[in-house]
Amino acid sequence: MPQAPSREDVSLMLAFAARRLEEDWNTAEAAGHGVHLTHEERVSHLSVPWTRLQAEGNVRLVYDVRYLQRYAPSVTIADLDRKCRMLEEGNPRTVQLLVQEWADHPNFLPQWRLEPGSSLPLLDRIAALRAGS
Repeated sequence: MPQAPSREDVSLMLAFAARRLEEDWNTAEAAGHGVHLTHEERVSHLSVPWTRLQAEGNVRLVYDVRYLQRYAPSVTIADLDRKCRMLEEGNPRTVQLLVQEWADHPNFLPQWRLEPGSSLPLLDRIAALRAGS
């Protein structure tokens, strides 16, 4: 079993994650048609204005529409809220796991990287998970 990250690494990873989450928040907010939200509006991620994508009359392929609905700003902001709650708990392994999302960022430190868990391609791993449920 890999060794848990040091307190210093956890502190650095939390600061790193906070900056990345803020960047993601700003990106999601800008995607809401560039509307800048007040602090009060930010309290509720449901207040993010964004055009609903309807499959009928939309020139996009249905998969494009599904993708854009799934990753709408309000969904992204709800995901950021979930990640913040997990980071607030401060569990070192959870923090290390969550920062893997930004492993390609130039400020990501090599000692934060987790060893690959499986050599199977992602779609094969997903199929195995589905079969096991």
